[in-house]
Amino acid sequence: MKISTSIHMFDTDYPMEQAIQRCKAAGFEALDFNYTDYMPQLLRKSWPEEERWAHNIREAAESWDAVFTQMHGPIHGASFDNMQLGLDLDTYIAYSERSLRTAAILGIPWVVLHPGNLTLQGGEPTQSQLVFNRNAYLRLLPVMEKTGVGVTLENMFDRPRGGGRSLRSYCATAEELAELVRSLNHPLFGACWDTGHAHIQGVDQSSSLRILGSLLKAVHIQDNQGVSDSHLLPYQGSIDWVDVMSGMAAAGYQGDFTYETHGYFRPVPLELMDSALSFAVSTAKHLTKLFHLEPAAIK
Repeated sequence: MKISTSIHMFDTDYPMEQAIQRCKAAGFEALDFNYTDYMPQLLRKSWPEEERWAHNIREAAESWDAVFTQMHGPIHGASFDNMQLGLDLDTYIAYSERSLRTAAILGIPWVVLHPGNLTLQGGEPTQSQLVFNRNAYLRLLPVMEKTGVGVTLENMFDRPRGGGRSLRSYCATAEELAELVRSLNHPLFGACWDTGHAHIQGVDQSSSLRILGSLLKAVHIQDNQGVSDSHLLPYQGSIDWVDVMSGMAAAGYQGDFTYETHGYFRPVPLELMDSALSFAVSTAKHLTKLFHLEPAAIK
């Protein structure tokens, strides 16, 4: 299990080669590329421009003997009828396809995308949500098969709306996520488990990870207090990390231990970033040791 991190603890205008170098020097064995952070810029780029951009990033990684093994693709927003950045379903799918092509250039095997609700208002039957999401993401399959890059769909969490009402979020449970991934019925589709999302939702992480089992291809490791999506380093929130690691082990997870912890890093001054990165690596090493114990021994 490689210790990995998203590099979006650095702003998008921070030099990519320096971001890669600092993560590599701290001891990270792999990197996650956050494509969604660059979407405002990429909406103004043609595909040939994006292709050149991706090759430059690949060259920067290779110059430091670093590898990208995961990507967070475009985020559509609160629902499929209320997308961010002026996207609609067709443009969201088009940029998701572009993210797959960029991932292929970077050598990335898995791109994480979000399942979503049909409407901002919510209330659609689960079966309708399943069919819509299945049909939407199957549109990516030709590019996935051409590039060999897979898509992992991420667990979500119920989000508060005005008037104290909470919007039910599709795939906020492992059962729904597993059902959706199985309905896609292709080895290039899998699941990504976000520990912070699960904690807000209040689900049992160990049993949820067991439900996903071999469908689990990627993780977003982050902590919070169970209230907001804080993206903190483990042990800075209230997640039971023994529970998480025992669940990952029992699921037979084969992927990387990938941080999505920009909430921890972004307040840190650049002068202290190297120390913060090193501490994050030490924390990951502690947790991944738990993964290699038998589940009964962890408990």
